[in-house]
Amino acid sequence: MALMDWSDKLDVGVDNMNHQHKKILSLMNNLYEAFEQNKEFDQFISILDELKDFTIKHFAEEEAYMESINFEGIQVHKGIHQQLLEKFTSNYQTITSERKLTQEFFDFLKFWLSSHIQGIDIKYGKGLVNKNVAV
Repeated sequence: MALMDWSDKLDVGVDNMNHQHKKILSLMNNLYEAFEQNKEFDQFISILDELKDFTIKHFAEEEAYMESINFEGIQVHKGIHQQLLEKFTSNYQTITSERKLTQEFFDFLKFWLSSHIQGIDIKYGKGLVNKNVAV
């Protein structure tokens, strides 16, 4: 069972960002599958590391993209990214020290992905429409 499925509600109107969001979702789903199958730490840590690394890369690329279109809300968006990374890092440290995944971590991931994309990321997509910038 997947943690979350892609839907049109997650489409921000920017192909590269949608592709990256889909990859994050795929990694989350792979990690959740490992959790549901009660896999040992050594069997899921590489997925967790890839999710962490790709998320950091995605946030940097998303911020660079917003800079390239002169997105007005970029400073707030960067602050939100920083908060999410801090929360992710805290969860990551707990998971790696306890060597286990928790449902609370997946609740955080699901809330993060859905609310961040639908509530925050969608704004730079709408900004493009308002500015008539090609995507």
